[in-house]
Amino acid sequence: METLKSVLAFFEAVGQVAAIVLLVAVVAGVVWFAWLGRVSRRLPASVSPTGGPLRTGGPKPNWVASTARRQDVLHYIAPRPAAQNPIPRLVALLPGLGLTVRDATERYLQATASSTRFGFVDDVEFLYDPAAGLLHARSASRVGYSDIGANRRRLEAIFRELGKE
Repeated sequence: METLKSVLAFFEAVGQVAAIVLLVAVVAGVVWFAWLGRVSRRLPASVSPTGGPLRTGGPKPNWVASTARRQDVLHYIAPRPAAQNPIPRLVALLPGLGLTVRDATERYLQATASSTRFGFVDDVEFLYDPAAGLLHARSASRVGYSDIGANRRRLEAIFRELGKE
């Protein structure tokens, strides 16, 4: 009986230690993500020249662009056909989708999107090419390795909304 009590006491102690370790790991993770969110808000925008072309990023899976190579399935997103300049419509549409327009010219638009939980900032750009009749787009996270597909989903949602009009 004593042995059983000591074994139960050991597992009870280990369980408490494991719970404390898990709690410390969760708190450290939350603090780390909050710090990264703060850093992303302070970093300057990583944007393209307003005359184009839209820049591409490195090998990290935290960006998508219509100017990436088509063979790069991780980063490529197809440009949207546009017979008329969609930039004025985007200026009106983006705030309703949670984006803040930072700069807009006749053919170029730069906006930012922030995540709700930690405030991570992503840069979003659009460039209208009237000669080709295409709207090029780019969305990129300022910090971190992966965006878990957020930039691709964002551009696809924007393109869907543009298609409704």
